[in-house]
Amino acid sequence: MNYQNVSRMAKAAIGFFSDSSGMFRCITQQGSVEIVGGVEVQKPEESTYIKGLVRSPRVREVDGETIRVTDKLGVFNSDIEIKNGYKIEIDGELFVVVEARPIRQTNVTVAYRPIMRRVAVHG
Repeated sequence: MNYQNVSRMAKAAIGFFSDSSGMFRCITQQGSVEIVGGVEVQKPEESTYIKGLVRSPRVREVDGETIRVTDKLGVFNSDIEIKNGYKIEIDGELFVVVEARPIRQTNVTVAYRPIMRRVAVHG
């Protein structure tokens, strides 16, 4: 099976179902301050945009551990690698990727189906 072709078909399907509103900001590294030689050095936030679609889980998919009611499920193309811990902004709220779930049979990643959990905001 030609997985490069399957990847192209998945990318086309994601583009079809997500329309022009399917771009999400993915924060790959949170901004922070690091002390180097006794001096504070600002580390900037690194982010990129990923193409895909997001949905809420169905009631039968919720098990309370792996998938919770407030989680979001997504399907994103494989242009940008998605890893656990990345933060994705959905409708102005941040969600953290708790499980990336790449779709891959060989060394070619076809797409990602991450489980995303809302980031707690206090104050």
